Amino acid sequence: MDAERKIILADDDAIMRELANAKLLEAGYQVVTACNGAEALSLLKREGADMVISDLDMPVMNGFELTEAIRSDSAIGETPVMVITASDRGDAVDRAFAAGATSFLAKPMNWSLFHHAVKFVLRANDDRKALKAARDQAEAGAKFKDSLMSVMSHELRTPLNAIIGFGQIIADQFSKQNDNLHKEYADYIVDGGRRLLNSVSDMLLASDARSGPIVLNETDVSLGVLVDDALAGVEKTLRLAEASVSLKLCSREVEVCCDRALLARAIRKLVDNSVKFGPRGVEIVLGAALTRQGGLAIMVKDNGPGVKAERMEELTAPFAQLDMSLRRSREGLGLGLPLVKVIADAHGGSFRLDSRPDEGARAIIMMPKSRIMTTSAAGAGDSGERQQVA
Repeated sequence: MDAERKIILADDDAIMRELANAKLLEAGYQVVTACNGAEALSLLKREGADMVISDLDMPVMNGFELTEAIRSDSAIGETPVMVITASDRGDAVDRAFAAGATSFLAKPMNWSLFHHAVKFVLRANDDRKALKAARDQAEAGAKFKDSLMSVMSHELRTPLNAIIGFGQIIADQFSKQNDNLHKEYADYIVDGGRRLLNSVSDMLLASDARSGPIVLNETDVSLGVLVDDALAGVEKTLRLAEASVSLKLCSREVEVCCDRALLARAIRKLVDNSVKFGPRGVEIVLGAALTRQGGLAIMVKDNGPGVKAERMEELTAPFAQLDMSLRRSREGLGLGLPLVKVIADAHGGSFRLDSRPDEGARAIIMMPKSRIMTTSAAGAGDSGERQQVA
């Protein structure tokens, strides 16, 4: 492989040039020599090379100027440059690295290590190129995945809405005919369509979040309405799991400037998460309180199994469940908590998850003061407790 490597050697000292040339040829490299930086730069632009070795003190164009010229040219700017300097000129090394040098050798030269130093620089450059290629490939793959996810999400929503809509019509018709068996089948179709539509919507939101800040459809909505919207989407889930939800709200009348659908969706996901990973009959507290800074903290707390501290960070990573195998016992894409964080961030707020094994979990969405409007009734406080038990 070294025989295919071409090195440009620039040095105004003929003896040094010949010695270095001989050592490089002996190591199997192709070598082209130059007596100054200008000649080396011309050779590099015209013929190309895998590496440039340059003395710093040369006439016409010195090593500093040569290095800067190479780095400023996009066509040859990635070429590794090894500079050679006197051992008592430490400031020259700093200046050379500032100009863009890759490595340096000090005079007097240690010729027995010379070709090893050259090999090290070339291999390091190969590794850098491979890493860059892998990064570019990963970025291209991520971009393609996001584009495909976005297109597929849009394409799937229309037929899914049709399936859900006509499934509901069929279910209603069977209900009027007291045909409970076929109504149950139709309900399965509707439930499956809704579950798939929710997954598609999650993928679309995740894709939008990766490509830039998500667009909010802002409106003023009361905390009570927001909570009702959130729980309306999980009533069946709560009933089947025999789960209970206790509401502890500072006031249902607190006004929040937000994307009503998205924030309700975030709260719903937290409740659904507590049910999904909790035991049958899990007890959930959905609370909200004004902070000292004037913001609003929305909390979902459960008495489920909790999560180990070392796994907490993983849960906010997209497509991360504690078990993402095809044999996992719980459905889902692992987008729930990451999307809650995305929604909170889009509103200028934050999201925090606290949990310990066997002590349940507590998730908190913090909304900033600028989005909260309170009334006198809100200031008085309102427990707003309500039970939803199967």
